[in-house]
Amino acid sequence: MDALVLSTARLHGFVVVTAAGEMDLIGKPLLYGCVQAALRAHHDGLLVIDLSAVSFMDAQGLSALVMSRRYAIQHQRGLALAGASTAVRRLLQITALSGSFPLMAWPKAQNSDDAGVPGMVR
Repeated sequence: MDALVLSTARLHGFVVVTAAGEMDLIGKPLLYGCVQAALRAHHDGLLVIDLSAVSFMDAQGLSALVMSRRYAIQHQRGLALAGASTAVRRLLQITALSGSFPLMAWPKAQNSDDAGVPGMVR
């Protein structure tokens, strides 16, 4: 069992919440609280939740994403997901939420000046 570890940073004009570990019942309030704090601390920029290090997500983790999206909308902010695994994308698809979350590519930093700058997948 991998406890959910969260961090927040500004990157290329985005507010990035990075999640690592399991997004489940225990992680749900942690992610939602982190998103709330990030949006309060940073008053501009798209909020991106980086899921590339998430090892597991269940319905509670998905609920945390939905709650976070609602909170962002209430505060007139955009929210996108980055680094979503095939399993997470499938979970979004089978729950009819795939259209609710813009997905972003989140390439690993390379040797160019603009490496690591995310781009929209859709």
